[in-house]
Amino acid sequence: MYFVVIMAFALVLSDDLPPRQLNLFAGRPLGDAVVLWGTISWAVVQIVLVALVSWLFRRRTIAALDGTVAGQDTAGRRYSRGQFIQLAILAIFLILTLVCTPWARIVRQPDGWNLDRIPLVGDLMLLAPFFASLTIAWIVQYAAEHRLKSMTLSASAGQDDLSAGESGKGGSPDARAALTAARRSSESPESSLGSYLLDKFRHQVLIIAAPMVLIVLAKHFTDQARPSLFRTTGLPWVSDAILGAASIAVLVLAPVMLRYIWATEPLPPGPLRERFESTCRRIGLRYREILLWHTHGMTVNAAVMGFIPPLRYILVSDALLETLSEEEIEAVFAHEAGHVHHWHLPFFGAFAATSMYLSGGVVMLLDHTNIVRDYGLLQLAGLCLLLAIWLFGFGWLSRRFERQADLFGVRCITPDVSGCLSWCPVHGERRSAGLCVSAANIFGRTLCKIASLNGIPRKAPSWRHGSIESRCRLIEHLTAEPHALTGFDRSLVRVKAALAVATLIGTIGAAVIYYDGIAKALGWRA
Repeated sequence: MYFVVIMAFALVLSDDLPPRQLNLFAGRPLGDAVVLWGTISWAVVQIVLVALVSWLFRRRTIAALDGTVAGQDTAGRRYSRGQFIQLAILAIFLILTLVCTPWARIVRQPDGWNLDRIPLVGDLMLLAPFFASLTIAWIVQYAAEHRLKSMTLSASAGQDDLSAGESGKGGSPDARAALTAARRSSESPESSLGSYLLDKFRHQVLIIAAPMVLIVLAKHFTDQARPSLFRTTGLPWVSDAILGAASIAVLVLAPVMLRYIWATEPLPPGPLRERFESTCRRIGLRYREILLWHTHGMTVNAAVMGFIPPLRYILVSDALLETLSEEEIEAVFAHEAGHVHHWHLPFFGAFAATSMYLSGGVVMLLDHTNIVRDYGLLQLAGLCLLLAIWLFGFGWLSRRFERQADLFGVRCITPDVSGCLSWCPVHGERRSAGLCVSAANIFGRTLCKIASLNGIPRKAPSWRHGSIESRCRLIEHLTAEPHALTGFDRSLVRVKAALAVATLIGTIGAAVIYYDGIAKALGWRA
């Protein structure tokens, strides 16, 4: 979902949509009834088709829930497959609407509705068909998802009761104490459709949309100031530079926004928080706050957000504390700490900069050689290249970083493991560098449990994380083959070094390209 939302706002930031060559109504004025009603009809058809697909998968998912474990597994696979197909359809319709119909011109142009005169209104109206389709899809699938997750959480609670010999929630008394001490209730009531939709938008849309809306707003004002900035400086790209600086500032401050967009509060004082703080001190992890993330008990997850320590937050969800044992909670926390310890967020920033340098360089080359002469097509070509780099490059990088965080999680919980196996590389008779067998088993079990609680099949692919099965298989392989662990660690060092070098080269190249203009504007050169 995150990639589709990113793609949606990337299209909004494009100035010349649709390109004339791809516009199905090219040559017709916007006032033509065929153009207006044809475009609106397409938006309606899009919403209806997405709703129909969602209904079909809801029906198939509910039909598989027959009260058995096998039926629950089948329902999870069908639901996961339906989510993937639904996202693909939403992405295709989003592209077709903004690239192949005059919807953007109808919304923005003075001879259309001229909504661009009001900050943000025109930009958000461009995405109205997309958000309407997404909302309808969520409304349709609500019954299937809620029933599937409720059954999964109930089954897990029953298993925990049997294994722990008690009727309380979760396997950790310290976690239950933290939930009890929280200001907000962390109970898991029957979620209403309204709260379900609110949580969906909070966790799947606003995490991207909130900072992007601020960037779109900044673009509105920099576009208006472009002529005066050019007259003042003589540099045509000053407004774009200001927009870039504003975008960086927004992304740095985004964790503060998301803390309040999501329902969070500081994790209450107690043994659980003390263990988390002790872990952070042991590995040198600096942060602003550890937050309890309220999700109505429906999301078993944790997260870390923030590039710099004063604005870095570590989140653990209520359902995570309700359903996982103490050692499993520690494993999840250690995984999130691994992202910070290995500087994953700054390297994601380096990837973003490199991708922009690459796509911008290709656009400049196409423009200089006159291979593409139409400005709209040129802009679209750059956008398509940028999205392709993110779709394949960022996905690959993120999956590698997830595996590195997994391995850090295994290493981080190793000191707390007692009574390990005699053939363990770390605790056995012949000790060597490697992964603790017991810690690896705990971490693999935790991954599988989280996937099960969230209704995710083990083999289900994930753009950012990879499948649970592939992650567990890698941990098993590296535990059994310590020499392969060294090779994996070195491969990540090479990846990060390549990213750093590519970012440096791109920055130097941009400085060389724009140096003359900057020097003249500052009076360094005549």
